[in-house]
Amino acid sequence: MSSLKKIDTLENVNLEKLCTIKIGGIGKHIFFPKTEEEFKIIQSQSLDKDKKLILLGIGSNTIFKDGKLDYFFISTRKFKYIKYWEKGDYFYIHTSAGVSFKEITSIVKEKNLEGFENLAGIPATIGGAISMNAGAFNTEIFDIVEKVYWLNRHNEIIESKKEDILYGYRYTQFQQEGIVLSAILKLKKTNKPISKIIKQIIINRNKKQPVNIHTCGSTYKNPKQYPAGFLLEQSGLKGYKIKEIAFSNKHANFLVNLGKATYSDLIKLLEYAENLVNSNFGIKLQREVKIVE
Repeated sequence: MSSLKKIDTLENVNLEKLCTIKIGGIGKHIFFPKTEEEFKIIQSQSLDKDKKLILLGIGSNTIFKDGKLDYFFISTRKFKYIKYWEKGDYFYIHTSAGVSFKEITSIVKEKNLEGFENLAGIPATIGGAISMNAGAFNTEIFDIVEKVYWLNRHNEIIESKKEDILYGYRYTQFQQEGIVLSAILKLKKTNKPISKIIKQIIINRNKKQPVNIHTCGSTYKNPKQYPAGFLLEQSGLKGYKIKEIAFSNKHANFLVNLGKATYSDLIKLLEYAENLVNSNFGIKLQREVKIVE
């Protein structure tokens, strides 16, 4: 791996430290690229060595299997830059994949910008959020995306306008191809009290969702018929647990680690819930959380 030596790397890392639910085994190689060129080097080496690439942001929607995982993990936490400018009534933010929603929220509050407020409080980075089209309170990140810059499997950096990208509810083409490097967000200048609005949104979020406990966020995508949380709660799964892994007492669609939860118990709980909801309602729940096996 001579060409990888200059890239910040950790070996044999406890993957619990890289996801918010704190479950997982050991990652053999974790890379921390700081430049687009370093992303290219890692991808090229992964293809040469036939190693699967796993992108990591905050890890809020990720669960790792136990044991040693011999993949090329890429953490975006050191790949950070933000540029912004104004044009007419709009404010544009060009942000790299490793920038967190918390950092974007600070700019939004400082400049009093409209369009991001419903997303404030989501534990996510720009790269991960764009890849899954993260959202909350009837707002999705793609509502404010103008362009995405991404790396294809030929190590070419592609500039794509929103209208040229395949995306939908908790889905984008980047889940199957490409690495999101950066994006331009388009927000509107406003006279509304954005800081106060964001504060209230976060208060409301914390009332409905588990806080101060290890969780992976929303477990299942919402089917068209009913919200996933409703289906789980109606099936008696709110607060239901297997040993140290449970569906939250606060919101049934949130998995929570009550202490020393294991991957095997988590999978048992997911399979039990999916079978029960399908039996009760004839609906097959689709996992929103990403499981790295």
